[in-house]
Amino acid sequence: MEQLRQYQRRYDKAKTIAQQWTSLLEAAYHYCIPGRNMFYRTKQSQGEQKNIQVYDTTQVSATKNFVSKIHGALTPPQQSWAYLEASDNVPDEVKHDLNQQLQKYTDVIFHYIRSSNFDIAINECYYDLAVGTAILVCNEGESEEDPIKFSSIPLEQVAIEESIDHMCETCFRTWGETRIADIPHIWPKARLSSQMADALRLDPNAVTKNLVEAVIYNYKDKKTPYTYVLWHENDILLEEKQESSAFIIFRWAKINKEVFGRGPIIDALPSIMSLQTAAYFEMTAANLNICKPYMAYNDGILNPFTFKLQPNTIIPVSPNHNGQFPIQPLPDVANPQFMQITTMDLRQQINQLMFANPLGPVNDTPTRTATELSLRQRNLAEEIGPLFTRLQQEFLNKTIDRIRYILVKKGLLPNKIKIKGQEVKVKYKSPLTISQGQQDVTTFMNYMQVMQGIIGPEMSVAYLNNTKFPVWLAEKLGVDATLVNSEEQMQEIFQQKQDEMQEAQAMEMMQGMQQGAPVG
Repeated sequence: MEQLRQYQRRYDKAKTIAQQWTSLLEAAYHYCIPGRNMFYRTKQSQGEQKNIQVYDTTQVSATKNFVSKIHGALTPPQQSWAYLEASDNVPDEVKHDLNQQLQKYTDVIFHYIRSSNFDIAINECYYDLAVGTAILVCNEGESEEDPIKFSSIPLEQVAIEESIDHMCETCFRTWGETRIADIPHIWPKARLSSQMADALRLDPNAVTKNLVEAVIYNYKDKKTPYTYVLWHENDILLEEKQESSAFIIFRWAKINKEVFGRGPIIDALPSIMSLQTAAYFEMTAANLNICKPYMAYNDGILNPFTFKLQPNTIIPVSPNHNGQFPIQPLPDVANPQFMQITTMDLRQQINQLMFANPLGPVNDTPTRTATELSLRQRNLAEEIGPLFTRLQQEFLNKTIDRIRYILVKKGLLPNKIKIKGQEVKVKYKSPLTISQGQQDVTTFMNYMQVMQGIIGPEMSVAYLNNTKFPVWLAEKLGVDATLVNSEEQMQEIFQQKQDEMQEAQAMEMMQGMQQGAPVG
């Protein structure tokens, strides 16, 4: 019971912090992702229209564009978006062979990722990431054919803690109404409380509320740092130590001493709210200009309190003593040109803050070359460079580590990768990392052009290490390691070519000597 109280105290503190973000998150979801706005009301019904007060959808379109760009740059669907390779502590003589072995492991990992629901779940997470914080859950599947399954958790259900190393490892999820009969299927190791068992006997469809699922991190425990807990009120239904956490919490950017992240939607929120106000005023003014109110006075014939101004009706009026009619419309009350300039400026600010259109629309020209598309992705990598480092640490690395842990646990991958009896660490590469590597290749090509201009093409090639360069180029461009020969193999090929050239030269000399010899 004392242990449960400790869990509940941490949960209450984390929930208090989460509630401080409610109004900001509600505004962000209301304007940009209204369909995913779980902060709208405490109780919602299906099919409810949540965007009825959104007067301009620029930010909705920008959010979808942002999600599409990040999805394609970080985890492109049905593609290998991470690469396992040997770390720097591996000797050079075995690094190539190890990379080929790791490439096979990468293929196995992404075979199961592509056959899972990862692309669906991560797309939902990217919408939350646009706000600031996303939570991906990676659980074990029920069979070897489907070993991993993913889900995205809405922010409305969670409260998180930041650990001593400024990573979000502890997460509390509050479930809404849950059928008691489903609990043993969702958590096979859970034991129902006596209160739940009694309710289930009385009603097979009985539900329970405020079920709390938590992963609590303890940095002092190096072997099993995570404690998985499931409790309801004062009863612990499940508690076990774990080596790996199913909850992967990643943030776009954060401010010191804040737990939740701040995404591009929050950065653009002032412009978004200003645009909504301008759009509302513009529609109000247009309504007044199109359906103008009329000024009229009662002259004995026209009664302004009884007549209706509508088509196909006759309004009896008579001019006054000045010859003017007693009814006339109000003058125009808005400047359309000024409103258009204001809204265009606000839309441009929103698109820039949300990385929605860094290099202009794709349909500016009929076709886009591979260089232009590569430049577009590289531009995105440069704009979110520091932010990408956080995403790689909090999201990419943890996701691959979690998937490897599950596949190893199910016997689908070897437990440890060892070279000469020592365990080898691996590092990861994503498409954005490759985009940054392409910049290194461009720098090298500029160097070669300068060298060719100074000392000529033939001499500049002499400064190129022919055995190391192809391996370096393949690494920078993310080429499959199994398609590239090792340095030793390249040296053998070069040596063989040199021997063949020497033999050919020797044969030519022998033939020349025989042809030039005097005839006796």
